[in-house]
Amino acid sequence: MSEQRRVPAAIRNVAFPVARRGYERRAVDAYVTRINRLIAELEATRSPRDAVEHALERTEDERSTMLARARETAVEIIDAAEREAEEILSAARAEAASIVVDASAQADSSKAEATDYVAKARSEAEQAVTASQAEAADELRRAQDEIAKLRDEAQEWLQEVRADTERVWSERRELVDDLRALATRLQEAVSDIHARSKDAPSARDSRHTRG
Repeated sequence: MSEQRRVPAAIRNVAFPVARRGYERRAVDAYVTRINRLIAELEATRSPRDAVEHALERTEDERSTMLARARETAVEIIDAAEREAEEILSAARAEAASIVVDASAQADSSKAEATDYVAKARSEAEQAVTASQAEAADELRRAQDEIAKLRDEAQEWLQEVRADTERVWSERRELVDDLRALATRLQEAVSDIHARSKDAPSARDSRHTRG
């Protein structure tokens, strides 16, 4: 990028009023002050790297929140399944006890029936818990896959932003250097003009004296 494209138009396109001995010194000084102020503002501007780090921290927070939510969901599913299994077992035990009491005359067969009922209820409860655990594992796995995808996308985005950041930061440094060089050249030119304007009367006086 050329120096003219980097330097803002408000700084590049300027004209100074002409005084009796060259450019108006106050106008030139004001222009140099504007350049120095622009340099200070550019140097004080927050680094784009801070924006990149902030975006990365925000992505990491979102990832942690999603993983925690998935784990909470899995725990809730398992807890609900265990409660349901306990309710099934409790109902089975109560039913078995009722069968034993009501069928005292047929104690042996009733006890066998009650035992079978409890075993069946226990099997159903275990199946319910197993199914719930599998569902919770699937939910957690889906969340982890989604988090991994988000992490990859965040890394890709971060690489692009870092590349853009380096480019912008390099152009900004070049702009600051160009403005400093411009201010230095301008100050030197003004000093040279004033020096020549001071020497001019002395030369004229010398010619008059010789005449």
